[in-house]
Amino acid sequence: MESNSENITTFTDSIVFDTIKDLASRAEVGLNKYNTTMDREDLIASDWVQHAYEECLDMALYLKRLRKDMLAMEEELRAFKTQAMIKEKLEEDLDNKIGTKIVYDIIPKPNKKYAWHH
Repeated sequence: MESNSENITTFTDSIVFDTIKDLASRAEVGLNKYNTTMDREDLIASDWVQHAYEECLDMALYLKRLRKDMLAMEEELRAFKTQAMIKEKLEEDLDNKIGTKIVYDIIPKPNKKYAWHH
């Protein structure tokens, strides 16, 4: 973030800029919902702490839920990768051990008798 003497700021960090936009949007939502701003003076310090504490509790719940979802997705991905590796190994083994032999064995050879098994 760069600043000049005219109080004009240029943000070079997109994350900082996006966060500032989010803060401005939340301030607008708060003004519309509660008809007041953070400049209000009807709350004392312990009220602000209580509000922050309740927000942290909500955040803990959101994080716990997200973590649960992420663990489930990671487990699915791990199972998918394991299945893919097993399939790849089986196909490789089939190609290396059986595939070529089967193709070779079914090519008729001159003057050879064949027995068919059902």
